[in-house]
Amino acid sequence: MSKSLFLLGTGYIGGSVLVALLDKGEYTISALCRDEKKADKLREMGVRPVMGELSSDEVISKEAAASDIIMHIATADDLPSVKSILKGLSQRDSSKPPAIYIHTSGTGVLTVPTHPDDITFNDKDPAKFDKLIPDHAPHREIDLTIKRAVEEGKLNAKVSIILPPCIYGIGTGPFNQISIQIPRWIKESIKEGKVINHGPQNYWRNIHIRNLVTAYLTLLSHLEQTTASPPLYIIAETGGHRWGDLGILLDKLLKERGLIKGEMVEDPEGSTETETGTQSRSKAEWLHEWGWKVEPEETIEESMAEEIGFMRKTGAI
Repeated sequence: MSKSLFLLGTGYIGGSVLVALLDKGEYTISALCRDEKKADKLREMGVRPVMGELSSDEVISKEAAASDIIMHIATADDLPSVKSILKGLSQRDSSKPPAIYIHTSGTGVLTVPTHPDDITFNDKDPAKFDKLIPDHAPHREIDLTIKRAVEEGKLNAKVSIILPPCIYGIGTGPFNQISIQIPRWIKESIKEGKVINHGPQNYWRNIHIRNLVTAYLTLLSHLEQTTASPPLYIIAETGGHRWGDLGILLDKLLKERGLIKGEMVEDPEGSTETETGTQSRSKAEWLHEWGWKVEPEETIEESMAEEIGFMRKTGAI
């Protein structure tokens, strides 16, 4: 009998993960959906739509309590939906095997500007997370809510939080195929008529969407096999970049296509309201130990021209 899987989020990441899960053919999948048109598409794909919003407490908690696997890939910053999942898991029949709950956070939680270059967060050193990450950091309130629920021991579930860094590449999902960080920078640059490079020396790790999908599948496979309490924090990264280098390339690509004319502006101090104004250094250890196979995808630099072309083709710019 196939396992039941409840998915929150069918966008860029969630949609790509959904396609991979369907390809495996091992799960009976339901997905939260608030749009009837999208619900029809999900039905065509063999997915049962669960009509509701992230704020639909009873809907989400009921599905979470009844599902073998819950994957929250909608957003890293919605506390009500996370509380609904945790409520459902606390109500799960104790005679059933523990459910699996994978929550998506992000290495934006590590973007505290005062962290010097030599601080790297390793997922095998969770104590560093709790020691150095302040409670007001991005995504942290949700991560701590999950952590406390796990520590209370009232959840009939194995729980892990996956933290992707800057994600790039064209997705494979049915609805949204572009990421957030790079496309947002592209749009802002076109709107301003020039590239604004906040904190050009700042450094982030990154990952191609296809490798991120296999990271989710590797984590899921491990949680299905293990009987022990899993690590809470799981980092997924494969490469790194300085925002200044990407800014120079973006300036070149947009000018070549006649999309901007102004000269690039560098803001050495950076703006912490954007990813480029922060640093995020992270290292994935657990996934590699569990057999994660990282494929040789194009680099973030190589993918930028493709993303610009895709955005033009789809009318995003």
